[in-house]
Parts: sequence; C-alpha cells; structure tokens
Amino acid sequence: MSVALQGGLWRPGLPPGVYEERPAVARRARVRLDVAAFIGLAERGPVNTPVAIEDPARFERLFGRALPGLLLPQAVRLFFANGGRRCVVVRCLDHARVRTSRLVLPGLRAVQAAANRAARVAARNPGSWGNDLALRSRLQRRALPLRLEIQRVGGVAQGHYFASGAGISVGDTLLLVGRPSHSGRPPRRLLVRVSAITQGAAGRELTLAPPPPRGFRSNELLAHAQRLTLDLEISLHGRLLESWSDTALHPDHPRFLARLIGRRAESEALRPARWDQPDPESPAAEVDRLWGALGDPFGSELLRPSAELADAWLIPEEQLLNAPLGLTLSGAELPANRQGRDAHLTTSRDHFFEPTAIHTADLLADSNHRFVAFALRPGPFDPTGALATWDNAHPFEPAALISLPDLLHPTPPEAAPADPIATTERPCFASVCLPTPETATLPVADYPRLAFDAADLRAAQRRVVTACEEQGARIAMLDLPPGLMEQAISAWRETLASDRAVLYAPWLWANRQGVAGELPPSPAACGITAQVEREIGVWAAPANRPVAGVFGRRADGLLPDPGVLHQERIAEVRATERGLLLLGARTTSYDPQWSHLSVRRLLDWLRLQLAADLAWAPFEPNGPPLWSAMAGTASRRLRTLFDAGALAGRTAADSYFVRCDRSTHSDLDLDAGRALLWVGVAPALPAEFIVFKLVRHGADDPHVEALL
Repeated sequence: MSVALQGGLWRPGLPPGVYEERPAVARRARVRLDVAAFIGLAERGPVNTPVAIEDPARFERLFGRALPGLLLPQAVRLFFANGGRRCVVVRCLDHARVRTSRLVLPGLRAVQAAANRAARVAARNPGSWGNDLALRSRLQRRALPLRLEIQRVGGVAQGHYFASGAGISVGDTLLLVGRPSHSGRPPRRLLVRVSAITQGAAGRELTLAPPPPRGFRSNELLAHAQRLTLDLEISLHGRLLESWSDTALHPDHPRFLARLIGRRAESEALRPARWDQPDPESPAAEVDRLWGALGDPFGSELLRPSAELADAWLIPEEQLLNAPLGLTLSGAELPANRQGRDAHLTTSRDHFFEPTAIHTADLLADSNHRFVAFALRPGPFDPTGALATWDNAHPFEPAALISLPDLLHPTPPEAAPADPIATTERPCFASVCLPTPETATLPVADYPRLAFDAADLRAAQRRVVTACEEQGARIAMLDLPPGLMEQAISAWRETLASDRAVLYAPWLWANRQGVAGELPPSPAACGITAQVEREIGVWAAPANRPVAGVFGRRADGLLPDPGVLHQERIAEVRATERGLLLLGARTTSYDPQWSHLSVRRLLDWLRLQLAADLAWAPFEPNGPPLWSAMAGTASRRLRTLFDAGALAGRTAADSYFVRCDRSTHSDLDLDAGRALLWVGVAPALPAEFIVFKLVRHGADDPHVEALL
C-alpha cells in the first residue's frame, strides 16, 4: 500500500511521494483610513465611549431613535447611504446635569444578611429615555420532587434530602409546601436554596439552606417541591427589546439574573478606563468587574443592576408568587426624584471635548449602587479618551475622519410624526379590519446652547483641527455654517487653515421621518471618502461623486458663487444635471504642497502601512542585511502604488525613492541601535517629492520621526 508523505507525515489526498513542508507566509496587515468617527448627541447610549457601528440598524439598537433636534443619528445614516462601511460613534452630553432612571425589579426583594430591600436597577445609561422602560418579571415553576431519609448517627437523627428530578444546580431556589399553621388556613410556603450537591450511592444529596423546619419535612410534602426561575422582559417605547429567560435568584447560581444583565454591555466593550484610577480592571474602578471578566458574554443594553445585588438573594414577594402572568413596572410610574432627564438646556460645545465631570454629592449619594458608570471619563480627543482607545484597539483601522454634526443646530427642531400605533379598542365587523393609527409625535430635543454663535463655533472647530494635528493621522471634516458672507467665509477659513481640515458647504435637506430636516454635509463627505478608498484607493480624490440620502441644498442667499468657494478652498455640494455632486476635496491649508485631501491621506496611509509592513524589523540585528530588507519591503509597497497610478512620475525613479544604507545613519544612530529608512514620494497632485523619515528605535516599532 502506497502512502503520500509530506515532511515525513502522511497527508491524505496527495499522490505518493515525499514533499517539503513549507510554513505558510503571513499576510501583512492592510491599513484602512475609511473609518469615520462621529461625535455628538443621541437619545441613549454610553457616554464618552467608542462604539463601532456597521449599519444604521445597529446604531438605532444601541443609541436610540432619530429624534428631532439630534443630528448624530441622521449623520450616521447619511454616512452609510454614501458608501461608508464602518464608523465609530461617541455620545457626549452635560453629564453633571443629566440624570439616570432608577427602577426596581417588580415583585422581588434583595435579601442579604439582615437587610431586606427593594431590588434596585437603573437604566443602562443616563437620559430621559429610561422613563419609557417597562419591566415584567414572571416566575417559572418546575417540579423537583425531593426525598427525605432519616439516619441516626451517635443517637442523633439527621435528615438527608435527595433530588429525583434533573437539572438541579447549586444556587437554585426551591419552593416547599408545608402544613397549615392552623386549621382552615392555606398551606405554608418556604423558600430555600441549594447550597451544596453531593453525588452518592443513594443519588444526589442536596444541602438546603435554611434547613426546612418540622412542618415541611415529610416526604408527602417534599414530593410537591418546585424549582423557581425568573423570566425578565424589558420593553422600551412599548416594544419588547430584551428577554432574560430561566434566570436564577441566588448569586451562587451561574445564571444569576443580576450577573447576567450586569456584565459589560456590547456597546461598552471599548469603554475607556477612568483617568483617576491606576488599575482599570479593579472592581473599585469599574462596576462591571463585579459581574464578570472582559471575556464573558455581554450583559443588558438597557439595565444596570445595583452593586448591592452582587451578594443578595432575590426573594419573590407574595404578590409575584400569586401572579401567574407576572408583574410589570413602568418607568412612567416612578416618582420625579427617580426619573431620568436630559441635559439639553445646558449641553454646550465644550461637552464634546471635556471629561464627563459630575458633582461630588451625586457620587456620594450613589456610592452604594454605583449607577453613575460614566463619571470621570476623559473627553473623546484626550490622549486616553475614546478615539485613542479605538485606535489602540484597532491599529490598522484608526478613526481617520472626524465629524461633529451636532456642533451647530442652525434652526429649532420641528416635531416629527412617530410610527402609527395600532389600537384594537374599537370593534370591527368588516371583512378586512385595518388598525387605526393614533396621532403621535416624537419628542423634540432642543439644544439652545448649540445655536449659531460665530466665535464659539469657530473656536470649537479650531479645537477639532488642533486635536487632529496633534494626533497626526486624522482629518477634521468640518461644516461651514450657513448665513456667512464672502468676507466672513474668508476669515473663517483662515482661522481653520490646516492640511488636516476640510470645509464643506452648504447644508442639505434630508427626509427625517416625513419632515424635511437640515443636515450638515460632512457626514456625506465621510461616506464618499470611504467609498472612493474602497473602490479605487486612498490616493484618489473623494470628489465628483453624487450625494445620496438627501433631496436638496439648504437655501442660503448669502453663499458666494462657486468661484469664490473654490478660491477659498471650500468643498461644495452643487446641483448639476447628474444631481447633487460633491465637487472638490481640498484642505484649508495655504501650503500648495498640502492643498489636496488625497495627498494628505496618501501620506498618512503610507506612513502607517510602511510601519505595519516593517513590524518585523525590531527583532532583527541592526546592520546592512536589515537595511537592505527594509528598503526592499518599502520598495515593493511603493511599486504597488506606482502601478496603481497613485504617483505622479512617468517612471518609478521619477515617482519615489527608497534609501536605507550607511549614508542614512550617523555614528550616534548606530550606537543607539536606530535603523533609518528614507522614503520620498511624488503624489499624483502635486508632482513634488514629499520626504519623511521612518526610524526604528532599538526594539520599538518603526515610526515616523519627521516630515521634511
């Protein structure tokens, strides 16, 4: 019988012979610069936390509805409508004045030692949205017959309980039936838990706590024992969104209800560490650490349990035991001091940059329950904030396009009709009965401190540009406010002059659930930029593309003619015979070398991509073999760009150069273990060399030290 050998081992499916087994070649990481970061206002969702969004449905599930007055939800929709694939959303607000809805689990008490309190929970994150929550708890009863055997040890009678059913676990809550205390009274009921299980020759022996008293210890009564589990349904705005079935009532059980819902939510997976805590994984720093590790399944997106429930036994009240359909609690029934509220009257542009400060009195009042989960979070642009957290977790997909759609609310929002609500109160005797829609409107979220204020808005946009310049791989996608004359536009652009800033105009009209609403153009530009990168490459200009998801330009009689906007390097959305087109993709920089967005993005991408390509370099000895290998890796990457038409020269020599030899190193570099790779490229526009220096410091990863 013949066999096929490969490296001395048999491999099925190969013809007979001896084969050389070669290791698989690792594929180099591909850097993407099409991930946009949207920072703004939402109905709900974690605060100052990066959340990855791949489609509008996921945004609505995690951040809520597109209410009138909130531009962020529509901006995300516009991004995906124009070709975006992935974005990062960061919700901001005035955290010091916002409040979180505080609820209780209906029909349950939290019992721990001598304490017997209501089982408190809260909305997962702050805002008035939690007032529309509705909780329904219902007990599930499963028969679990028990058998009692009495044994005498040293003259002392000892009872041993054995289970006849299946599925019993440590921490299960059992309901036992006892004899009535007096004649004519109903049978007594007792709740016990399984504290231990021992497998023996006689079966599975249970240790019950507390031990059942005399009136519950006959086998006739124990045969009617029941195992109790809890179903919790969580509804929002009348829709069932989460259902936690067959959960346990005691913390010793692996499916303890509070632990299941209390673990870190999916939207909080990348929540940045508190800047005032040295150990972000400590339970003292993160309330989520009470409920599980980072690798555990996600918890509830709608509820956060009180920290007091961590070691508490959830005891059903008599009312819940007697309610086969369960009990329901609505957030609308809460007293005013426990209802959530928004901070729309005090939220300002500063809150898109500053940490989530909170009053000390609120922290002290909440210390036992720790519902204030997002206190003392760094601002999105902080070196340890949301965007840096995202970049660290996704080094090959950094947040490269930055848009803040809620920086300006040009006009007060209008009420929008909600989805029709079906009612069945009226009888129908026709052959076909249609639901009767009720008249309803979505609540309006007005933010007066985000109205037009030229100085404040310009300063806020300048802060965005400065943050992008300091980080070194981001582009500020900014919106020109409406109502500016030619001279004001020139001054506005001068303030924001940077090779990392792009200004778009004018504002657009979009359909907001049947009502025309104003939207800034930068989210559409982010989507078009992502689309062009996916279809062609990062070196292609994201311009001359149709704008989808809108039906017109906002009328602005003061907006200058296209020639003036082109001269001021404002990217305009213009009506043409092909529809609305985004014309122009130039930065606000006065330097001609950096006037094109495609050039800026190409150099950003090349720096990151070469650093990823050379990730192996720190593990090699510094010397000519390393220098030659580094130069070869960079040359192959640049040749790919040249073949794709991303560079301006007619030949490779005219388009780029790579140098890494003794001439690029000084004696100090060699002594310090640095390997210097010099790369020069001539982007398609302008046709000039832009030189940067890539440095390997000892065992550190390669990085760009300077642009020349």
